[in-house]
Amino acid sequence: MDGRTELEDRVGTALIHMIRRAEEAQERAARWQGMHPTDFRCLGYLYLKGEPVSPGDIISHLGLTSGAGTALLDRLESAGYIMRSRHPEDRRSVLIVLDTEAAAEPLALHERIRAEYHVGTAEFSDTDLKAIAKFLNRIEALSAELNEALYEPKAPVKAAS
Repeated sequence: MDGRTELEDRVGTALIHMIRRAEEAQERAARWQGMHPTDFRCLGYLYLKGEPVSPGDIISHLGLTSGAGTALLDRLESAGYIMRSRHPEDRRSVLIVLDTEAAAEPLALHERIRAEYHVGTAEFSDTDLKAIAKFLNRIEALSAELNEALYEPKAPVKAAS
C-alpha cells in the first residue's frame, strides 16, 4: 500500500473505533441513569437545541419510526422529563418542551461527556477543528448518499402470467 492509502485506512479505522466508543459511552451513560439509550440521546438533543421542537424533528434526528418516536415521547413524558405543548402558531400540532429541572441528573451526565470531548479537542487549532468538521460533514453526507443508493428498496417482482 502507498502512504496515502495507508493514511486513509488509518483515518477510516479510527473513525469506526470512535463511533463505537461514542455509542458505548451513550449506552453506558443511559444505563447509569436507568434509561433506554434512545431516551438519553433524546434528552441530549433537546438540551442542545435549547428550545421546544416538534416530534417530527426528534424522530428525524434520532432516525426513528413514527411509532417508536411516539413510544419514546410517551416514556419521557411519563418520567416527567418532557411536556407536550400546543404549538403557538399551529394549534393542530405540538411542541416538545424539555423540563431541565426534572432532567437535571441525565443532563448533568451529558454535560460531563461534552466537557470531556472539549478536553479532547483542546490541543487542536481552530484550523484543525475546521478541517475535522469538514471531513466529518463530508463523510456524513457520503454515508447518507450511500444509504439511499445501496439500501433502496427493491422493486416488487412481477408474477409471470
